[in-house]
Amino acid sequence: MNWKWKWLILVALLSAALAGCAALFEPLEQRLLFRPRPVDRERLAAMEKRLDNIEPVELAAEEGVRIRGWLQKPKGVAKFPLVIVFGGVARETSWLLNWPQKTDQWGWLIVNYRGYGTSEGAPSERALYADAKLIFDYDAARADVDATRIVVLGRSLGSAVAAQLAAERPVRSLILTTPLDSLASIGNRRFPFLPVVVIAGGHYDIAALAPRIFRPALFVIAEEDDVTPPEHGERLAGLWAGEKKIVRIPGAGHRMVEWRAEYWAAVNAWLSAQR
Repeated sequence: MNWKWKWLILVALLSAALAGCAALFEPLEQRLLFRPRPVDRERLAAMEKRLDNIEPVELAAEEGVRIRGWLQKPKGVAKFPLVIVFGGVARETSWLLNWPQKTDQWGWLIVNYRGYGTSEGAPSERALYADAKLIFDYDAARADVDATRIVVLGRSLGSAVAAQLAAERPVRSLILTTPLDSLASIGNRRFPFLPVVVIAGGHYDIAALAPRIFRPALFVIAEEDDVTPPEHGERLAGLWAGEKKIVRIPGAGHRMVEWRAEYWAAVNAWLSAQR
């Protein structure tokens, strides 16, 4: 057997191995990445009753799956700017409706991912990206929403959903809280002995999108973040094509950012500047 045939066989074997590794991503994504959370229905009912500016939202996604959430409207405003929130992998997001520090000059749309809260189906990268466009289009078509001032807030993995949406829809700007640059980069840091780049390469890859997104973005970096360490958010900000602002929160870890007053000060200041 000459060297050309040996080379072709080697390439074929390597290609097959890589394809096999890549095929592992979807089942691993379902088993290891997402941690769907239900909602306490009694608590939710009490909250909806107490907050009189809440409108339940239900959207029919692909395959007839129903995704559900809430639109919290500013009072006394006929047409309002809107923040769409995309959460992390381990959070049911209704808690944010109660958060007193977020500005009441904007509407807040909080829709749970598939499988979270009362949303149906199972989450996946493809589904999250498709549902994000559905959510944006629904909001932009509403008569009471100022479609020129829709900001997307992505928390942790939600930063990838927000960035993908910004690459495909005319959002006003983004707020990326504890963002990752790519899933492969985060995974390779934590599991350097595994072929993470081969399995997860190209998935939730904001770094690849960043040079093509010219929308303004606020990057909120938790300096003690052990899930999406600061250098990943810093790298992403360095790649971002649009106007950017970086806010670093000293002493903050990944899970408690929203408990810090300086976080909401930065978010509210950013929103007030989105004219």
